[in-house]
Amino acid sequence: MCDSLKQFKEEMEKRGLFRKITVAANLIPPPPGADPDFLIALHKMAAKEAVIMYAQKHDDFCELMAEAATDHLLETILTDELFKPVEGFTPTDEEQATFKKAEATAKAMTGLLDILKHI
Repeated sequence: MCDSLKQFKEEMEKRGLFRKITVAANLIPPPPGADPDFLIALHKMAAKEAVIMYAQKHDDFCELMAEAATDHLLETILTDELFKPVEGFTPTDEEQATFKKAEATAKAMTGLLDILKHI
């Protein structure tokens, strides 16, 4: 587990969020005859929404969550293979135009941030 995921897990523990999720999962009675897998999926969906709402109200927690999620993506989905040059790859004209537009925007933002540092 990467450091940011560990830190996020520790922060959830410190804030009592695991306990709150456990309490909610145990206080809500399951529908009669509910499939155990369905019930777990239902509780996970509710926990996901609760964690997102909590993060929306606590900027520091939101930042930890975003960092942990991004690091997890980089380890599992956006792997090193994605960033290796592909022989013979040619971006479309539209992709090149979009890239140039993004590059210009990034330069403008960098310039603006440099100006703001000196105010």
